[in-house]
Amino acid sequence: MKVYAVVVGAVGSLLISANGFAGVTELVTNGSFESPVVNPFQQFPSGISGWTGSAGVEVQANGSLGAGQNTPFGNQYAELAVEGPSTYSQTIATVPGQQYDFSFYLAARPGTGPNTVSVAFTGNPSATFTAADTPTVNFQRFTDTFTATAAQSTLSLSLVTPTSGGGGGLVDNVSLSTGSGSPATAVPLPAAFWTGLSGLLGIVAVGFGRRALSPG
Repeated sequence: MKVYAVVVGAVGSLLISANGFAGVTELVTNGSFESPVVNPFQQFPSGISGWTGSAGVEVQANGSLGAGQNTPFGNQYAELAVEGPSTYSQTIATVPGQQYDFSFYLAARPGTGPNTVSVAFTGNPSATFTAADTPTVNFQRFTDTFTATAAQSTLSLSLVTPTSGGGGGLVDNVSLSTGSGSPATAVPLPAAFWTGLSGLLGIVAVGFGRRALSPG
């Protein structure tokens, strides 16, 4: 029974740890711009699932800017420069006073110079993020935290530069989440959890086997 008690306690600890990983709640809809599916790109004057655009929304598929010009998140991303700079917005249910973790990936369209994006969240100062111009698409992760001031908050991404034609402001994997840890679009249980659980179950089996074989 001692072995059983120890193992039950350890399994409980693992489950609590797993709940810590699963406690992050993703709030952004279609943050990776995977819907609708496009080939190789398409502009949507009134927006797409989860997003509206002041000058429309443009979704691009991997390779639309050339071979190897891809996002590491799924098969699609968005460009904030449609025919002109556009602001992409999404209104999210929030809890006043609750702090939210924000992150997104930004890349400059190659050949357009540094690309700067402004991020706004209702009741919070806007923040700007800049991705350097590179020969190929290179998504970089940027983060911030926001505190909700209302039951409905609008998250917006606006292209600051470049302002001329030619495109710019490639964005992907936009995330706003509650809970501790980094925002994530999916929260699988870590492999270590399953490994640890398998080991503990093995201990239980050995313990009961020895108990059954021991003389009464």
